[in-house]
Amino acid sequence: EGWDAHFETSSYPRIRIQAVHILPGKDNVVTVKFRAKPPKDAEAGDYTFTLEAATADGALKKTIPLVVTYRPKEKPSTEEKKEILELMVDYPSLENPAGKDFEFEIQIKNNSDKDQIVELAAQVPPGWRVYFTPRWKSEQHISSIKVGSHSSEWIRFVVTPPYGTPKKEFPLKFIARAGGEEKTLDLKAVVTGTYELHLGSEAEVLGKGDTWNIKATAGQERHFTLYLWNQGSAPITGITFYASKPKDWEVKFNPEKLESLPPLAETMKPEKVDVVVKPKERAIPGDYEIRITAAGKEDRATSTIRVTVGASMSWGWVGVAVIVVVIAGLTGIFVRLGRR
Repeated sequence: EGWDAHFETSSYPRIRIQAVHILPGKDNVVTVKFRAKPPKDAEAGDYTFTLEAATADGALKKTIPLVVTYRPKEKPSTEEKKEILELMVDYPSLENPAGKDFEFEIQIKNNSDKDQIVELAAQVPPGWRVYFTPRWKSEQHISSIKVGSHSSEWIRFVVTPPYGTPKKEFPLKFIARAGGEEKTLDLKAVVTGTYELHLGSEAEVLGKGDTWNIKATAGQERHFTLYLWNQGSAPITGITFYASKPKDWEVKFNPEKLESLPPLAETMKPEKVDVVVKPKERAIPGDYEIRITAAGKEDRATSTIRVTVGASMSWGWVGVAVIVVVIAGLTGIFVRLGRR
């Protein structure tokens, strides 16, 4: 009941017929087709049809049963399976020098009707430190977190590249698993490198030679070898030198500027700069300070040279001459007084 059943000719499909003309003789055969269309609400199962053929006068009549097995096609689901987990991050790409923490704040949302224990994992470059913490408890490291039904939790995903990591971009992957489902989040750590400019004396670098305390003579040049190196992971560029010195003193640097100072791990040796110190001609003997600064675009360093100034040899001879004159004068006075 409710089925659309009819006969069609084999010569002209889809044309419905109710009768056919057959000529006498057993060789005269006419082929017809039986077509049945189930209603939309038909259920799966076996359906029996009775096919009947008869002449107009009813003299000839033939009936046969026909069983049709109906299996409706499964309708594709129009609704996509709702995902259990949803991951969100406001800042998927962060910049920092090597050795510093990259901290990604990630929101984990549970779309299911029950609480979920979410397991946390990550894919990072070899040698990098990685851990997870609740958003407001940075001292507490975790490997999973409970997220309530239809609610969300925030966690901190922290990765730290080791010192010496080259300056480049590194892909990271955050992974969350719950209820047989795995969700990932692609992140990026942009390592800018570190910059650590250091200054040293000859004694500090070679174990011998000048310390930061030197002696100089008034009016004469004194050479001091300044060593500098970069203990970071990226070059320091545009390094210039400055000196804070006593009035009328001269301080020169050779070279006056370094275009680039690569990391010590690459060069394996420090750079040398010749510092020429010249106290003024009539500098009073004593201790003085010169503040040396090396300043690059990325970092700077400062140190102090303590200079002990002694009198020049010319002033020494002048002092001897004065003493001789005084002694001669006193001798003359004693001779005169002795005659009297």
